[in-house]
Amino acid sequence: MSSRPALKAVYGIWGEDRGKVQRATARLRDRIAAESGMPADLFDAGVDSATDVAATCQTLSFGGSRLVVVTNADAWRADDATVLVTYLSAPNPSTCLALVGEGPVTPKLLAAIEKAGEVLHFGPDPKLKRSDRPKWFAQHVVSECERAGGKIAIGLARTVVEKIGEDAMALTQEAFKLARAAGNAPVDKAIVDALVVAHPDAKTYELADALTAGQGRRVFDLLDELSVGDNPSEPIVIQSGLARHFRTIAAAQALGSHASAERLGDLTGVKGYPATKAVEQARALQEGAGARCVACLAALELDLRVSSLSQLGRSSDDGRRFVLERAARELLEITKQ
Repeated sequence: MSSRPALKAVYGIWGEDRGKVQRATARLRDRIAAESGMPADLFDAGVDSATDVAATCQTLSFGGSRLVVVTNADAWRADDATVLVTYLSAPNPSTCLALVGEGPVTPKLLAAIEKAGEVLHFGPDPKLKRSDRPKWFAQHVVSECERAGGKIAIGLARTVVEKIGEDAMALTQEAFKLARAAGNAPVDKAIVDALVVAHPDAKTYELADALTAGQGRRVFDLLDELSVGDNPSEPIVIQSGLARHFRTIAAAQALGSHASAERLGDLTGVKGYPATKAVEQARALQEGAGARCVACLAALELDLRVSSLSQLGRSSDDGRRFVLERAARELLEITKQ
């Protein structure tokens, strides 16, 4: 039997596939606990400083390897993480440091991790084209279904992604559910239609992503998708979903540079993937942009409900669509600043 590879001084564990990130972190914790009997020292980069983490890493261990786990490591800015970059140039051999997050740490810290240890990335490449992201998530559904002992065609996997949204952990849960329901047979359309319930905010997250990235063409393509099809969304429903999400983004920006999904959840009650997306999008915007978007969306609600503009065109649907698209242009102007 081959022995396990030696532990590295540091691991950068990150990516949108939160399930794999959590499992990789748990395996590391279990291994060190089994080998040394020592519990991990836990930190949150949204609250704790890199200086405190470095000091703990440098402390000598007399009971075997020590594991130091930092969650939300991508919350640190370049200046915050300088002390850890210095530490990793000559790390303590009795300490294993795990820097965990949804996004990558700062470039210099990432380079230090690659030199002193290993980067474990789970999820789509951050540089992937917007048009290629659904392909990654569809393949993720196929792989997770196979991991659960089932089989699903790529076309049906795309349908699951369209219903649930680009949330790797939620898609894993759906894949396992479908595999169990299908038993020894491949997952078919009837099972997907019966068991996969469309997430009401799936397109809202995509629309907010496109808005925060300033992708005008993508914004209007998504508005078209939302207004047609088997289950078109009313403009006021789109407005409500965006307003709810941008209020969360504004709250994340109010927390400052150390915002994290956990701290945002404590403040707003928004947990899991929506909180993670809000923090990610808050960092992509200029300071105060979230609040300005909330104000724009409040004005949109008034226009949709009482403005004469919503009555333009041959039907009220034409007018409401005009008001919604005008607000989308205003939101793009805010997010581009």
